[in-house]
Amino acid sequence: MGLSGNRRAFRPTGPLLALGLVVVLVTLAWLGMEHVFGVLEWLESQVEAHFWPALAAYFVAFVLLILTTLPVGTLFCLAGGYFFGLGLGAGTALVAATLGATLTYLLVGALGGQRVREWIRHGRMEPWLRLLERDATWYLILLRVIPITPFFIVNAAAGLTRIGPLHFILASGLGLVPTTFIYAAVGRGLEAITEAREIAGPKLLLEPAIGLPLLALVGLLVVAWVVHHRLHRQAAGADG
Repeated sequence: MGLSGNRRAFRPTGPLLALGLVVVLVTLAWLGMEHVFGVLEWLESQVEAHFWPALAAYFVAFVLLILTTLPVGTLFCLAGGYFFGLGLGAGTALVAATLGATLTYLLVGALGGQRVREWIRHGRMEPWLRLLERDATWYLILLRVIPITPFFIVNAAAGLTRIGPLHFILASGLGLVPTTFIYAAVGRGLEAITEAREIAGPKLLLEPAIGLPLLALVGLLVVAWVVHHRLHRQAAGADG
């Protein structure tokens, strides 16, 4: 089974989740749900009061949860931008995501024998493993920049290829830069929504701190869709 046999698998959950959170917060601001924003403001005050312990806890939690199959990367990048600002939040998220990805890659590489490879070849990781075996560095960067498959699957599949640890770290870090900063910028925009919620609902989207990250997010979705279908065509040609 190749990519061509999985045409309906286009689920860019990261960008869609980020867009969904923006829509929810704008709607809540429009409806005047002040108690929700009160909770967010309380959380912000706690982070400000214990900034460095909060940042350390955020980093450790991000690294550990990356080791699971839970789709937490987008939420943590959004939270990084929201609570710690664009620069520090995105930078911390980038290092944590790269470290967590590397640990997953190393664990799968150390534990993955023939049985694991056979299990993967008959499961949802098989198409991505085939791509990474074709050109590990290029497709690893591409699958980081364009979020068209779950983060854990890319890390685990890479652990079963011949890509070396240094190449994996460099390719992962480079590929994660665009999406990490886009998500963190959206998170920063969410923080702007809590501060500017006196502006009537949808008008919030016209604020530069909110609208510009959203445009980047929509652009990411469009590019992800295009790349997804190109990969399917390439796979179809290779299978033919």
